[in-house]
Amino acid sequence: MTDRRRVDPLATLVLGLAFVAEPSGATEPLAPLVAERSKASALRSELVPGPAGANEPALSLAEVEASVALHFPVLIALRAEQQARHGELLAARGGFDMRLGFEGDMRPLGYYESRAANATLEIPTRAYGARLYGGYRIGAGDVPSYESGRLTDGDGELRAGLELPLLRDGATDPARAKIERARIDLQRMTPEIELERIEIERAAAVAYWDWVAAGRRLEIASQLLAIARERQSQIAGRVERGAEPRIDLTDNQRLIVERESTLRGARRDFEQAAIRLSIYWRDDAGEPRRPGSDRLPRAFPDEQPIDRLGVESDLDHARRDHPLLRQLGLDRDRLAVDLALARNQLLPGLDVRVEGAQDLGASRSGIDETGSRSGSPRSSTELKALLAFEMPIQLREARGRKAAASARIARIDARLRLARDRVIADALQALESLEAAFDQTLQARENVRLAETLRDAEARRFASGLSNLIDVNIREVQAATAARQLVDAQAAYFRSLADYRARIARPPDGEPTGAAAPMTFDS
Repeated sequence: MTDRRRVDPLATLVLGLAFVAEPSGATEPLAPLVAERSKASALRSELVPGPAGANEPALSLAEVEASVALHFPVLIALRAEQQARHGELLAARGGFDMRLGFEGDMRPLGYYESRAANATLEIPTRAYGARLYGGYRIGAGDVPSYESGRLTDGDGELRAGLELPLLRDGATDPARAKIERARIDLQRMTPEIELERIEIERAAAVAYWDWVAAGRRLEIASQLLAIARERQSQIAGRVERGAEPRIDLTDNQRLIVERESTLRGARRDFEQAAIRLSIYWRDDAGEPRRPGSDRLPRAFPDEQPIDRLGVESDLDHARRDHPLLRQLGLDRDRLAVDLALARNQLLPGLDVRVEGAQDLGASRSGIDETGSRSGSPRSSTELKALLAFEMPIQLREARGRKAAASARIARIDARLRLARDRVIADALQALESLEAAFDQTLQARENVRLAETLRDAEARRFASGLSNLIDVNIREVQAATAARQLVDAQAAYFRSLADYRARIARPPDGEPTGAAAPMTFDS
């Protein structure tokens, strides 16, 4: 593993103050190091509030992600839609609600005077489309012979039956297909929410690392200004004593003005980055919170080299469990429900019904099967079976629905193959970007080390009277530029890490195993 020194560009810029000294050698004493560092620290605290203290910890990416999960409006809207899908599933199950009915018939005047009442209970089931039913009826009075079935024995009649479709509406029917579609629609919300959450968390991570980088660049700009201001007072003293030309004082004043302008631009960029981050970091009421510089972490976390074994695990996870693939798979399942229903509707209707009835109480007199009057003209127990057959001739609706569902399934299968290839390709592209960003941080750290070495050497030469203000400024700017480039490289690395995490679609509580970055900061 490559040996990397952790370089804090801000600390090295402060140490550079120690080498800004008198150009006249032994005749002019060096400025005390402690005094210069104390003044630089005071100026830094004036320009940029320090990192979060014990009472206000640094804002972490995990805190931002937790805020996104709880308060981001898009996710709240999707969770509300998920509840709506629960309601639609419940409504679909209403097709199998029990139904209770009652009917009464009174004929108080006329040649035939009679009264009748009938209560029924119907229980549709999802067990092969079977329908259970039962009821109670009672009928009395005089009726014409063709309505004699309305009459019952003295205490009425109990009945129960079973109706079973043998072909059409057996394996499935419109009511059961509606429930299955509603169930799949509800399941589909899970990967839909995951996809939205993954993209939002990626955007939140990018906004967070941009904010951290902007804060680091703001601190670098403040340090450069602090160095120029400290040197101005020293040069002014030497100019008054004739040890330096007045033009050096003017030149350093120009540097101060230039670096003040740079600091204002860095402060503007930091405020804009904080505004962008506030979209994702919200308070308990869901309102955006703009983080201040007091919440900045002291440094980026350590970058981690790529773990090839972990990458294979990540790619395998993406192939098997990416939310986009699960979403398309559920779309296919929904079409399969339509196809199964269309195939079932091509079958002829063949229903069988078995029913039993039992009269209660005293028998009513009437004409028996021989045509004679009898006090008990019929049996009080009855059992019957019925068979019904129906065959549509053209079946155009069912055939059309079957063809449409089959074609849509073929389309989904093609989309699934392409989506699976794209998921892996996107993950590999993100991985390549992450590897390149990691290498860039190594090169940027080496650049910082070399630039600081040159800056410190030039400062010593300036202190010995062997250099001039122009060369010292050049080396300071080079060191500051290298520090900013390191910040940019670190921000690019963590943005690439966020993109990689999004492409492999780890679950909310999971971390990518191939390139896990610790979300803790130096305190």
